[in-house]
Amino acid sequence: MPALDLATIDQYLEQIDELVRGAADTDDLQFRIRLEELVKKGGRSTENAIALYITGKSLGLPTRLNLVRLAGYIRSAAFLLPLRQVIETGEDDLLREEAIISISKYNDRRALDILAKVLDMRMSRPLQDAVTQAISRIRHNSPVLAMLPRFLQGSRNRELHEITQKIFMRILGPAEAKGFISYLNHSDPLVAAGSFEILCARGDETVVFFIEEFFREQSRMLLPTAGRPVGGERLASLVAALHDYLKRYPRFLPQLRTDLEVMLPLAGAGPLGEALSALLALKVPVEGTTPQNGGSSR
Repeated sequence: MPALDLATIDQYLEQIDELVRGAADTDDLQFRIRLEELVKKGGRSTENAIALYITGKSLGLPTRLNLVRLAGYIRSAAFLLPLRQVIETGEDDLLREEAIISISKYNDRRALDILAKVLDMRMSRPLQDAVTQAISRIRHNSPVLAMLPRFLQGSRNRELHEITQKIFMRILGPAEAKGFISYLNHSDPLVAAGSFEILCARGDETVVFFIEEFFREQSRMLLPTAGRPVGGERLASLVAALHDYLKRYPRFLPQLRTDLEVMLPLAGAGPLGEALSALLALKVPVEGTTPQNGGSSR
């Protein structure tokens, strides 16, 4: 979708403001349909405007309820913090309950984390029940979230961790894989390395920065131990995972070539050296052409 010019964005913002201010005179369903249409056309700028309306208290309760419901339909990242603020500081329990329902519609780790935190707050019993039910729905609807605790066992239960990781590397889509970015800094090295492998196997172009940074950081730490069994094995696993990612997105190889070439003299002729040589042998597509091995995630 081509980028919108500022004048067009301003027009959408003016229409949204007019629609919101006149919401009391508009049918609820028509209001939400029209507003959703404008927000989707206007992109992030219009999403930010809705986020401000959600937390602003100058609007009537019926309008704010509709805005919170709309947030659950669109499920933009821009709405998560405002919805959380409504739950934490909202002046009306009906509005807070609606925000809980909208967050649950995101049906992912972000929603689960937010709801788990607000569950510790002091709130009325009906709201506590609403949060508990929302958490149960998310876990029921998402097999990934149900299996995640097994993956996070890491070194405490290596076998269960590895089995779960293999499943994730087969079933996750790019959006779900993205959720493992937050585990790259996990205190358990097995969880961090497993998250890297999942991102390499199932991530798309949007995770390349995190893949590169993790690989650079880990390879610098492990390189002095490359000639030892443990260090060499860990480095070889990192390189193999990176190879998996760069086979799908070879245009990113030049960004890491220097790092890989520095490792090569220390790698020797074993598995690490073979993995590095195979990775460096990948063909990088000429700019403006489409690689034959594809550029989309599996």
